[in-house]
Amino acid sequence: MLKKYLIYAKRYMKPKLSEVDQNKITQFYADIRRESSTVGGIPIAVRHIESVIRMSEAFAKLHLRDHVRATDVDMAIEMLLESFLQSQKLSVSRQLSKKFEKYKFKRQDATQLLLHTLKRVIEDRAHYTRVIQGVDSLTQIHMRIPQAMFTTEVREFAQHSLHDFYKSPAFTALYKIDGNDIITINKV
Repeated sequence: MLKKYLIYAKRYMKPKLSEVDQNKITQFYADIRRESSTVGGIPIAVRHIESVIRMSEAFAKLHLRDHVRATDVDMAIEMLLESFLQSQKLSVSRQLSKKFEKYKFKRQDATQLLLHTLKRVIEDRAHYTRVIQGVDSLTQIHMRIPQAMFTTEVREFAQHSLHDFYKSPAFTALYKIDGNDIITINKV
């Protein structure tokens, strides 16, 4: 399936940059070129910017889009920036990192995605329980699932600790964690 996906993306997707995206890349190039020359680091070349354009198009192609979005450009800029900072001396890297904080991609809060995934896991567990018990609907108010089951489901996109998610108001309004590491629904 992955092979077919990649073949389709290579063959049919030809994403294009818009004028807005090019201006953002141009501004990034001017800023990073100016700062890297003033702090005595390794200078950035035009080839670096060409690679930002290619990476932006590659991100759009992976998502099967015909045009490059601002998030694609942001991801490409952040990737180039991190690579560039790692190639600098430590003191230069720290200075540049602070100055280019605005170019780092701001990831959105994953709480809503985690809540949706948790709801789906609980619904799947409830369906499984109904089938095993041979009933049309569950009469019990609380549905329990092992915390490890949820952790396994979200390991791909929840790279951070789930500890903050479990303490979030969105989670505590509907769920709680039992002492046995089992997630319980408070309200149906």
